[in-house]
Amino acid sequence: MCAEAARIADGDHAGLTIGYLRCHAGNEFRRALEAFSAKRPDVSVTVEYGNHEELYAMLRTGQADMVLNDQRRAFSDEYVNLLLTVCRSFVEVSANSPLAQLERISPQELKNFPCILVASTAQRETEQEYYRQVVGFQGEFLYAENLEEARLMVIGRKGFMLVEGADAPPATGTSIARIPLARGDEPILRRYCAFWQKRNANPFVVEFAGLLKAQFQDGKQQAANDA
Repeated sequence: MCAEAARIADGDHAGLTIGYLRCHAGNEFRRALEAFSAKRPDVSVTVEYGNHEELYAMLRTGQADMVLNDQRRAFSDEYVNLLLTVCRSFVEVSANSPLAQLERISPQELKNFPCILVASTAQRETEQEYYRQVVGFQGEFLYAENLEEARLMVIGRKGFMLVEGADAPPATGTSIARIPLARGDEPILRRYCAFWQKRNANPFVVEFAGLLKAQFQDGKQQAANDA
């Protein structure tokens, strides 16, 4: 904190760099950023987007102060591993698809439908391997650069999209249906965390992480109240 204060005194602007999961569909990060910017208007926040492995590399090499990422590895003692939420997995399909009538769906039932992944060109093969081997999607894979493009592909009945990190219904009117993903009667769950190196000296990391955690807790409470 002293080093950061000295840097600011020398004329440098305070900053925070955060890595954000490219395919994350929740609104918690945006709300946390709004709260942080209102509280710390003098701090410049840079957001870098990436898939899981890209975010891990940013964190390991110091390109990001913290990242919001899904958990695919065992926790490491080198990092603070703040669990933000454990949430159900969903797929989004066109509301005009026969799949839209299902109460839940399994990866096996989707084997004849293309899976749309939001992934950078460099990460397509890695992401495909993960979703094939770990999640269990066995069909063809298609790719989009961002969530908006992926959802337009869904509306156009090009395939289905796995929803990352969001329990709230999509803001797409009646054109998209969201179906819980399950194995048998058990929902498929995903864990999302904020990670940062324990030796990171940026004083704003813990503050932003606290705001982010609070947003996820509020979202869970709101979802419970709506249910």
